[in-house]
Amino acid sequence: MAGAQTSEVDAVLKQFLNDFPTVIGFVVINSDGIPTKWHESMPYERAVTYAALMSDFVAHCKKCLGKLLTGPAESELANVRIRTKEGTEVICVTQTEYILVVIQNCTGKPWVTEEEGGGTATGEGS
Repeated sequence: MAGAQTSEVDAVLKQFLNDFPTVIGFVVINSDGIPTKWHESMPYERAVTYAALMSDFVAHCKKCLGKLLTGPAESELANVRIRTKEGTEVICVTQTEYILVVIQNCTGKPWVTEEEGGGTATGEGS
């Protein structure tokens, strides 16, 4: 059963990448803050960094919404979008047990990523 669910998740993520060609990376984080899936071009260390920082950030956003808004339906966090100067946008979508973090290229140009070794690799947004 777990294998069928994994292949279904992989198929959904692959379709998501095909539908949105400006996505340059993603991380799926479980409720413990551990990355369970990440984009093939993203190193594991970077996925762990995104998981640690964004799960903490989302938890703080939920706490702030709970204090600012009165009703339980109003204070439910759906998503958070962060725009950077470099032209990327980090989007966090929350579900009951998982957080999907998506990194999107908003420049309109092909994305150039710097690899860990100092070299550059061009990415076409997938």
